[in-house]
Parts: sequence; C-alpha cells; structure tokens
Amino acid sequence: MNSTPLPASLQAPLAAAVLAAALLLGGGQGALGDSAVQLLSLILLALCLWRHASEAEAKLPRLAWLAALPLALPALQLLPLPESLWLLPDARGELATELSAAGVDAAHRMSLVPLATERAFAWLLPAVALFLAGLQLPHAQRVGLLKVMVTGAALSVVLGLAQLFGGPDSALRFYSNTNVRQAVGFFANRNHLASLLVVALPLVVVGSSRWLSRRAEWDARTVLGLVAGAGLVVLLMLGIAMARSRAGMVLGMLGLLLSLPLALRLRHRRGTRRALVVAVALGFSLAVQFALFGILQRLERDPLDDARFQYLGVVDAVARQHSPLGAGLGGFRRAFEAEDPAPTRVYVNHAHSDWAELWLEGGWPGWALAGAAVAGLLVCGWRVWRTPADASPAVRDFSRAAWVGVFLLALHSVADYPLRTTALLAVAGLLAAQAVAVREIRLSKAPEAARLESLFNP
Repeated sequence: MNSTPLPASLQAPLAAAVLAAALLLGGGQGALGDSAVQLLSLILLALCLWRHASEAEAKLPRLAWLAALPLALPALQLLPLPESLWLLPDARGELATELSAAGVDAAHRMSLVPLATERAFAWLLPAVALFLAGLQLPHAQRVGLLKVMVTGAALSVVLGLAQLFGGPDSALRFYSNTNVRQAVGFFANRNHLASLLVVALPLVVVGSSRWLSRRAEWDARTVLGLVAGAGLVVLLMLGIAMARSRAGMVLGMLGLLLSLPLALRLRHRRGTRRALVVAVALGFSLAVQFALFGILQRLERDPLDDARFQYLGVVDAVARQHSPLGAGLGGFRRAFEAEDPAPTRVYVNHAHSDWAELWLEGGWPGWALAGAAVAGLLVCGWRVWRTPADASPAVRDFSRAAWVGVFLLALHSVADYPLRTTALLAVAGLLAAQAVAVREIRLSKAPEAARLESLFNP
C-alpha cells in the first residue's frame, strides 16, 4: 500500500501542469493564459508551503528564501511613502503639479502604476512556485519536469515548422502581434522561441549522453536512445535556425560549447562520441541549409542599426528621470511614452533589455535586486562546477546543464526581454531549482542516493 501523503503525491503532477500550461499558454504577455498559469501557481505555492509546515522531510532549505527577493520588489513598490520621499525623482515634481491642477490627489507609492505592479507580482508567481517545488521534489521527479520542458521545446519546433508552411496568415499563430514570416511556436516573438530552444539544448546533450554512458551493451534500446538524443539535438538546432534569431544562433552555439565537455567526459561505449559529433554537425548543416538566406539577410545589417539600440539611450534618460525610485514594475510603456523625445509609429512595449527595463521600473532597489541575482548566479556557478567528489553524479550533471541554461537566459536578457514572458520565467525558476540543488545528495551520506542514482543506470 502506498504510504505517500496526499500533498506529496499531488505536488509533482501539479508542478508538471503549471510548467506545461506556462509553455503552452504563457508565450505572450497579459493574455488569459497567463492568468490561468498564475492561478495554478498559487495552488502549487500553497501546497509547497503546506508541505514545508507539516512534513519534516519536505522542509525547504535555507536557499528557499531566494524566492522572496523578486517578490519583495513589487511588494515594496506598493507600500505608501512620505511625500518628501515620493518627490525625490525629477519626473514626479512635474507629475504632482499636473495632478494638482486636475484636482487629483497623488497616491504616494513608489510605483506610479500600482495596478500594473500588482500584475507584475502575480506574473512572478509561476517561477517562484516552480522554484520551491523543485527544491522539495526528489531528483527523479525534478528531472521529469525537465523532460516536460524539453518536450515543450520540441513541440514548439514542430509547430513552428507548420507555421512556416501555413504562411503569414496561418491559424497556428496564436498571437496577433507576431513575427509572421518566422517560426514562433507557442510564443508571440521568435527570439523567445529561440530562448526556449537554447536552454533546452544543454539538457538534451547532457541527458542523452548520460543515459548512453550507462548502457551496458549495444542493443536495440541503446540504438533507439542514441537516435532519439541525436534527433532532438538536430531538431532544436533546426528550430533555432527557423526562428532566425541572431541572439539565438550565437547563444545556441555557446550552449553547445559549454555542454559538450560535460557530455564528452562521461564514459561512453565505442562510437557514441562520434555519433554525438555527427548529430551536432548534422544539426548545423540542416540549420544553415534551411534558413541560410534569412540568416544572412539579418546578419548583413549592422546590429547597431537595430531599433532597440537606437532607443536604449532614451530608456536610460527616462530611467534617470525616475531614479532613485523607478516608475514601478509594469510601468515601462507609460513612462517611456511620456518622455520619448522622438516618438515614432513603432509600438515600444519593452526596452528590449530586461536589465535596462529593470533599471527604469525598479530604480536603485531594482539594481540591488539585479546585483543580488548576478551574485547568486556566480556563486551558484562556483558551487556547481566545484562539486565535491561525493556528490551524486546524476544531480551534478543536470545541475551544471541547468546552470548553463540560466546563464544563457541572463545573457539573452541583455538584448531582449525573454524573462517578461510567463513561459520563460517559469523555465528559469525550474532551472534555478535544479542548479542550486547540486549538493542535496551525497553518495556517501544520503541513504537514498544509491536508489536515485540507479534510476539513471538502466
């Protein structure tokens, strides 16, 4: 008879549902799908906290407090402020005068757009819930969630191929403001599809290589696994090419460079390394043949002529006007449009740089949060790559691949806004949980380590 408590048995399926819903419904911004994912996330978050309070074996580690950092910023921005502090940013003096002339009393909060900031708080919930769930779930179930993510990435490529065949007016494009001549999958933006595929690539390379390294002989199952792993690598690389994302192509190659050493150092049967190299070469070949013309069209332009680089200077100027408090999370568009000295017909809903947008919306507290995130990423990387010898190899390898994924998302956020989508933010929360869990199992100390390790030794 199964003695597993009901909350524990529900947690993994519910986390999988949150992640799958985020990948399928959270590729845009502000859609009904985002609200559905946030509602599921609230249930998952409540379940995580219930298990933490009621089950000794489900106590969250000290690292779980990291989940409170991103939630603290919107919560702080919604608190009332003395008028003297509220008037610190230069932009607020003129705003206060205009509101007074209109007979409106200013709401003295750090955020100028409280409703948008409340939505930003809810937008963070899927990532926080998956992070906490990932810390509580055993490694085998966490790897199951990673498989859900990789499956979502593969389905996005298949959908993207169908979108290309269907043309600009394809009914398979689920968002109206989209790149109508490129593959977007379940997203509204081709760059965000590329982000998902880029972070999935190291997991596929490492996971497939790890599985093959544990096979005792060349049987039908081994060959099938080799073909499936190589096929996934090729499919993801082809999808990055179909998206025609310059950042995706560069980060995809970087992800391969960082993950190949992890895969090649594992014990392989004769021929598996060669198969891995052939799969990567085939992926590059198909990618170039499939999208060479479109890629060259995009690369032949000077990247500095891209519109996003032209208005980054404006973003910085507007951010300084709202410093040190920031305009409030979710307030970028209104703050930018109010101060843009040369408005155009182009709809600018984001800064095309998560870091720059956080500077405008979060001010000095936002930069403090960004600094903490960078420091946390570096410290986590140090621990992941300097894992003690008694750590579980299974946890170690997947944690390193997950850290590479988070690192690539942070790099992409310099020139785009992948973490402004529910889907990629949820993925980041799961990857962060896997990355920080690298020391949770020691083979010489944990009684369950050998059993968990055997799950990856077929």
